Amino acid sequence: MKRIFSIFLILFSLCYINAQTYNFAWLTDTHIGSPGADSDLSAIVEDINNRTNLSFIVVTGDIAEKGKNDELEKAAEILGQLKMPYYIIGGNHDTKWSESGGTKFIELWNAGHFIFNYDGHWHIGLTSGIIWRGGGGHASPEDIEWLKDTLKNINPEKLFLYMHHPPDGDTDNWFKIINAVRQYNPVLVLVGHGHSNRSLNFSGIPGVMSRSTLKAKGNPGYTWVQVNADSVLFSEIDISGKIEKWNSSPLNVSTPSFIDSVQYINYGMSDAVKKELNVTVSAPLLEADGRIFVSTYSSGIVCFDYQGKELWRYNPHGTILSRPVFYDGILVSSTAEGDLFTLEAHTGKLIQVIGLGEPVTSQLQTIDVEYNDEVTRGIIAGTGNGNLYCYDLYSFEMIWSNNSATGMIETLPLYIDGKLIYGAWDGFLYCINSSSGVLNWKWADSKNFYYSPAACTPVTDGKLVYISAPDKYITAIDLLLGTTVWKKNNYAAWETLALSSDKQQLYVKGIDGDFFIVSAKDGKQLHKLEIKYDLDTTPSPPVETGQYIFFGSKNGWIYSINKADYSWKKLIFMGTARIHSLILLENNKISALNMDGTLVISGTGQ
Repeated sequence: MKRIFSIFLILFSLCYINAQTYNFAWLTDTHIGSPGADSDLSAIVEDINNRTNLSFIVVTGDIAEKGKNDELEKAAEILGQLKMPYYIIGGNHDTKWSESGGTKFIELWNAGHFIFNYDGHWHIGLTSGIIWRGGGGHASPEDIEWLKDTLKNINPEKLFLYMHHPPDGDTDNWFKIINAVRQYNPVLVLVGHGHSNRSLNFSGIPGVMSRSTLKAKGNPGYTWVQVNADSVLFSEIDISGKIEKWNSSPLNVSTPSFIDSVQYINYGMSDAVKKELNVTVSAPLLEADGRIFVSTYSSGIVCFDYQGKELWRYNPHGTILSRPVFYDGILVSSTAEGDLFTLEAHTGKLIQVIGLGEPVTSQLQTIDVEYNDEVTRGIIAGTGNGNLYCYDLYSFEMIWSNNSATGMIETLPLYIDGKLIYGAWDGFLYCINSSSGVLNWKWADSKNFYYSPAACTPVTDGKLVYISAPDKYITAIDLLLGTTVWKKNNYAAWETLALSSDKQQLYVKGIDGDFFIVSAKDGKQLHKLEIKYDLDTTPSPPVETGQYIFFGSKNGWIYSINKADYSWKKLIFMGTARIHSLILLENNKISALNMDGTLVISGTGQ
């Protein structure tokens, strides 16, 4: 009898322990780098350190304002003063303008996700920021697989999910996340991004959004979360000592239904081949010498033929942000860790590598340049620090460098008539002499960082240079003088335009779903196509072949436009991930790539 009573006491004690209340602090949208954000976060850290009944802290994204290295380092310094464990994920502000391509965040905090167990509850965080590709949310294919594998291994009884973006329309692949967690007792989804306290619901899973730590109209503040045996309570705390309870959520939730979502539809492209790499890709496609080169974010370069057959792979064990370049049978690529390397294009065999000591962030370019009294081929590489370098392709000796820019160089430098034209994340467009690297001119319509002409690929007709910056202007600039010839803001343009083959027209993908044909001479509208492809901030230039214009969209569609009558139609849906690269191939074929590594090679069907 005594033994039975003892067992009863043990079981009762275990139940009592598991039913204990615990508290944690939830911080989000700290935006270090914006005015007053440092002091706001420091005050909150001090407030948290003065409390004794907190178990841990969670921080859900937009840690920095621009994602710059010094901002993230400052955030790590302030958060490092916390006297208890904290867990952190990134948001769109941590990735959109990152001069390290997101590698600084991983360096400081080890990964873009977290997992831990507290009192029998599993807490999992998932980054939803997109490297360089806009403000919407997206979970990488690598993180989705990590989430599935992790949940399968731990089989949690109670699950708390943390993201920056809400897993709904704000996150393009939200259904993959919900489907991954649905069978594992998800009780709550906690998100930032909206800078306000809100009660939400995600496909049947209760959700909560929290205020930013920034003072806004009152004091700096954060959310106090109290987990009880049957509920979770939320209170807003500001550093004045004010505590206001504002929401509660049950700890027991029904299993959500499976969400079905078609991720591929072919409406009119002939002989389409689809390859699924299931890895993040931010670098544009390259076609050269009858081959297609895909540069993945963290898994190296993959070479395909036109039929989609994989020919070789090479992994530099670094982070690739830049489109490679091909010349004389040599493929040149680079990493965010600062390596520039060459491969035999037919075999993928490494030829040589050199360290630049700073992240290579621009798309690579090749030029003819005089070096040692001969004309050789130069490799142009721009960096996250704003430097532009020219290296000899064969010896990797540096020919010249230019440090005019003070912000990251992201785009593909335009090479024409002995000039290189490129924008940087410092508000300026630069023109330098391609033989010496000496600055010819620099141009700015607005020095506002957010309006920098940095992500749009400049195009030229030989007299004017055309750009589309985030200020929604299309601007024509005199190639020789660097002065504005005309500018128009009635097309809602956003970093995406192309020049027609006859150099008479500009093709403009507007941000609001309208596609425009514009006179290159004076910027006047020639045609407007109301395609309604939804909000699109993804830099992805259209391409032209014969009678048709093709372009890809943020929402995963490839469209064609018939230049004869300006009718348009959908050709292929590649899934909800953004299409950021569309290129022409030989034999009337095109190839497209989205940021999840879905590659399509196809005849146009036109």
